[in-house]
Amino acid sequence: MLKAADYVRMAKQTLGDVDMTDRKLGELLGGIAQPVISQARYGKMSDPLALRLASVLPNVHAGEILWVARMEREKDQAVKSALEDYVGKVLAAMPKPSALVPTADLAAFPFKRRGKKPTVCIM
Repeated sequence: MLKAADYVRMAKQTLGDVDMTDRKLGELLGGIAQPVISQARYGKMSDPLALRLASVLPNVHAGEILWVARMEREKDQAVKSALEDYVGKVLAAMPKPSALVPTADLAAFPFKRRGKKPTVCIM
């Protein structure tokens, strides 16, 4: 599992300078104060910072960063376990990417004719 510090580092890479200061990153994220970004590297990422980081990370969902931030801030082990259990069940219930892409030939799908272009009928 990635840590909040990893998302901060990934944002710096995405914005083109791994060695940029937290202050510069904060400016690029729209006025986030340097201490807020520094605290994120020590497990105290705020939710607004998580959302701003998600806005610059193209392949990361905001919910993922929010969940990591929440897990790192949580001190009660019972709450952490409940959150991990819930997210594990949600992820297990999600279809795998290969299940979303049809592997059969398009000739096997029922088509409806609309004009000259065939369209796939999914019901």
